[in-house]
Amino acid sequence: MDKNSKEKQERKVVHLQMGDQHEYFGSIEQLFCKYTKEQLGFSIYQVRNNLKKMGEMISNLSIIRVGVLQTKLKQSE
Repeated sequence: MDKNSKEKQERKVVHLQMGDQHEYFGSIEQLFCKYTKEQLGFSIYQVRNNLKKMGEMISNLSIIRVGVLQTKLKQSE
């Protein structure tokens, strides 16, 4: 691979917004390890089944979005 290559690796990221607070998670499961359905306004099953096709889920308690984190690939020496 050329040292000046700008290839990137994409990874899913789950973005949680609660009021002015923003947090980012690597998976829906990790989000639900920290928060309960009562705190978020959604069950893990609702989020698993709907977030990808909707892109964003809004309750009166939180907003959950799915996005892509782009990182530069590590270069092998």
